[in-house]
Amino acid sequence: MKEFQLIDEVMPDLPPADQARAMAVRARMLGGARRRHRLPALSRVALAAAAVSLVLVGGFVAVSMLGGSGGETAAVPEPAAVLGAAADRLAARPPGTGAWWRREMLHVSRDRTKDHPTFTVERRVKEVLWVNREGRQRTETGDVVARPLTAADEQAWKDAGSPKLCKPSDDCRLGRTFFTPLGLTLKPVAGLPTDPEALKAEMLRHFPASGVDSQEEWLWGAATWLLLDAESTPGTRAALYRILADLPGTRVADGVTDLDGRTGVALMHGASPARRQIVIDRDSGDLLAVQDALIPAGGQASDSGNGEVFDSYVVKRLGWTDEAPQE
Repeated sequence: MKEFQLIDEVMPDLPPADQARAMAVRARMLGGARRRHRLPALSRVALAAAAVSLVLVGGFVAVSMLGGSGGETAAVPEPAAVLGAAADRLAARPPGTGAWWRREMLHVSRDRTKDHPTFTVERRVKEVLWVNREGRQRTETGDVVARPLTAADEQAWKDAGSPKLCKPSDDCRLGRTFFTPLGLTLKPVAGLPTDPEALKAEMLRHFPASGVDSQEEWLWGAATWLLLDAESTPGTRAALYRILADLPGTRVADGVTDLDGRTGVALMHGASPARRQIVIDRDSGDLLAVQDALIPAGGQASDSGNGEVFDSYVVKRLGWTDEAPQE
């Protein structure tokens, strides 16, 4: 049956259904259609109308444009729906092949300190993490590049006498935040569940009884480690997105930009003065960045915005490869 061709014939003014939604509607309809070989013409029209209703209920509503142009537009899907679709696409990917899991990222930090209070300095350093099939790790860290952030910051830096941007004592090194909660040993990482409930239960088996962190905060720390610093499979990574999205303190926002200028859907956690953001590619479900942003007191005004990012781990490449680290 050509249900969606029939929709076009019966109700031509509706916008076309996207492929994923069309497949879902088709599956629902065919589940009943298999029980009878042929539908009369009137029933086919009713079936088409039902399919249209399913598409509209899913959040895509036809809205006529003002001015009588006859054109239409579709409502923007909710951020949670965007995240869910990205997680579905990620979960459908195979685990990957190769001898080494490679994660390449840029650690970017922006700050004003007591040594330079009139201008903001940005520091960037490249880090490559290698993990082989036996779990052996190797990290390669490049040189730190420091500079005033904007043209105005550069002028303020010059006005201050062009001081050194790095102290001799630390030679511009950036502190590295490792997200592994103390005592967490989720091994083997590649064997972790891909079902969200099963994965959450497995993670909480390692929840420390010290009570230092709340269960929600601990899950965020553990999930961030599994996403950024561990060779998790695509199915496990998609399940982590769903676990975090279901936590009561999590917000989901679309249109969040990382420090590389890439825009995606983000899981956000935390209140003023800082909020953690996990930025995800809408199409592939790949991790784009883990970043911290300053937000105003109360924080509600920035739920759909970036805030001022001051620390970010920008992921450039992640996955299994036949390449190997240099010995």
